[in-house]
Amino acid sequence: MANRDKGIYTYTVQEATNVLLPRLVKVTPTIVADNNADNDVAFNWAEVSNASLVKGRAIKLVSASIYDPGVSLGSIELYFARGSGSSGTAPTTAQNLQDGAAGSDVVDMTAAEGTAIAICGSVLLTYDDAVGLILSGVLTASNINLIMAPASDSTSLYVGGVYRSNPATNSGGNTSMDIYLGFEG
Repeated sequence: MANRDKGIYTYTVQEATNVLLPRLVKVTPTIVADNNADNDVAFNWAEVSNASLVKGRAIKLVSASIYDPGVSLGSIELYFARGSGSSGTAPTTAQNLQDGAAGSDVVDMTAAEGTAIAICGSVLLTYDDAVGLILSGVLTASNINLIMAPASDSTSLYVGGVYRSNPATNSGGNTSMDIYLGFEG
């Protein structure tokens, strides 16, 4: 009986090289320009386009950094999802981390909603590792090694964030932050 899985030999030399090359993907989610508290949603799902170079292929998240130009950051937990179905359809408004009602800042997602969009991992970026800049902040986590895969007919993942400590006032009133995700695979 022949082994159909030939491992590395199923790739051309260029494909095998690409699998090993690290890459950086930038995501700019929309955040609430308001005071936030511990366990409040920092931002709802944002697409991580081309997280994988090949549809459905597993990747390894090796690092994550957040730069916020308008607030001294608190710890943030990033959640990752594959999206709905084999095409990895973006989470709907009903599948957001929070329900969007006025004054509703805490996570409001059911297990069924999480299952429908295939939540596949989380990473905590702690304030202990933060670099404070004047009226801005940087959080970094390295050596993460979280293995994830987009849906079978997609190259994208989705990321959402929840504050895990009490951040300072959003003094600049900004509505976005930059997230840099380092992938291999």
